[in-house]
Amino acid sequence: MIWQIDLIVLALLVPCAMAAIALKDMMSAAITFGAYSFLMCLLWTEMGAVDVAFTEAAVGAGISTVLFIAAVHHSRRRVAKRRVGRIVFKLLGLSAAGAIGIILLWAASDFPEWASPDIPPSRHLSPYYITKTLEDTAVPNIVTSVLADYRGFDTMFETSVIFAAGMAVAMVLRRRRGREERTGRRVENGFARESPIIQTICRLLAPFMQLFALYVVAHGHHSPGGGFQGGVILGASFILLALAYDLDFVLKRLNEKWTLILANVGVLIYASIGALALLLGGNFLDYSVLSRILPATTPVMARSHGMLGVEIGVAITVMAIMVLIYANIASNGKYDKGL
Repeated sequence: MIWQIDLIVLALLVPCAMAAIALKDMMSAAITFGAYSFLMCLLWTEMGAVDVAFTEAAVGAGISTVLFIAAVHHSRRRVAKRRVGRIVFKLLGLSAAGAIGIILLWAASDFPEWASPDIPPSRHLSPYYITKTLEDTAVPNIVTSVLADYRGFDTMFETSVIFAAGMAVAMVLRRRRGREERTGRRVENGFARESPIIQTICRLLAPFMQLFALYVVAHGHHSPGGGFQGGVILGASFILLALAYDLDFVLKRLNEKWTLILANVGVLIYASIGALALLLGGNFLDYSVLSRILPATTPVMARSHGMLGVEIGVAITVMAIMVLIYANIASNGKYDKGL
């Protein structure tokens, strides 16, 4: 790590974090939070955690900022002023934050030294992953092998959490139109402006984004990337078109019914690969037994192919949920044209 770069990034991170909390203009706070996420992306990259940086750039600085702006567009832009009890609330919040900070500092005193080679994970777990990943899985990217193979259960439930979060957003925000509103009115997202330059550029850019997303998914077990990152980039391509045109432009190609189907299919693909391993006599998500049905494949290569399969499932679910969440927030839950 280069400490000078770390110092510069941290010096910018703290003001961004404080500004995002203190700003009364919610739009400015959302943009500032996006800048904070981008600085975190730079910090992760400089620390060598490229996969984490990839996710932070796509989710934090990208999709989250768009969702915040969409939410602000359908709510009050500025925080209402409160004249009574504001100092008391500030003092209570400051006291609570200070108390939690003291507890965390006290707990951190028991932690081992940073990157200490004497702690149990450094003596047993980490050396095994570093030395045995390629031998066990034929996958050079240790991060992907850990996420999709060694702890595949965790990643499957993380995918399920994303699916559940999308369903929760849909159930909370989704509102069916009344019969009097079903007049074929065009679905607007409130952001689209008739700009031929922006629309043309976004329409030309979207296929390249989708191609890159597929590359990130397919090549995630050999280089930084994977299903989460590729799925977010794929979903971002549809959201970009919705911003450049309108929501109806995207819903004609990926409507509510298909987003729900694809969200379920992605989780089903992940779980089905694990169930197939059980049927073949192995453990759940033990990809090595897939060599019995995959032609010209050794048990080691079968683990690599199994990881690719679950990454595809993750990407499909993440992409569908991103589009579903944006469509509900941008349309205020009323985007069911003609239902």
